[in-house]
Amino acid sequence: MDEDDREKKALRKEVRALNRKIEDLEDVIGQLQEPLRELQKAARGYYKLIDLFMRYGEISPNLVVPELKDPMARDILEVLFERDGQNISQITDALRSRRGTASRRIVRDRLHMLEENGYVEGRTERKTVHYHVSKELLKKWSQVLRFDK
Repeated sequence: MDEDDREKKALRKEVRALNRKIEDLEDVIGQLQEPLRELQKAARGYYKLIDLFMRYGEISPNLVVPELKDPMARDILEVLFERDGQNISQITDALRSRRGTASRRIVRDRLHMLEENGYVEGRTERKTVHYHVSKELLKKWSQVLRFDK
């Protein structure tokens, strides 16, 4: 074998080695792309939260029900968003600590109104009704936060 053939063979070997390294790098880049997409998605979510705060001065689930003007009903929704599945007594206690005062009867009336309007759902669990934020309201809230995809 002459010198030219040896050089060509060595060059082919180097080219194959470089091709393998390029393929390895492409694999690594491919593996990094998905986490970067997820990071971008999370960053967009944070920007959305900052935008909501700047526009409304708060980030509250009540943003999805601007038609709900009653402050007690709005507070009830916030209490249920903070801790879902509470009974009337638990909701009343939470409102008392938040507002300073709350009547169990008024809370019950507001819960019935919220239930009629589709904002909350009452479910009987062991002879006690526990109230939950409705799936529709949760869906709207996740859309406002852009966590729905």
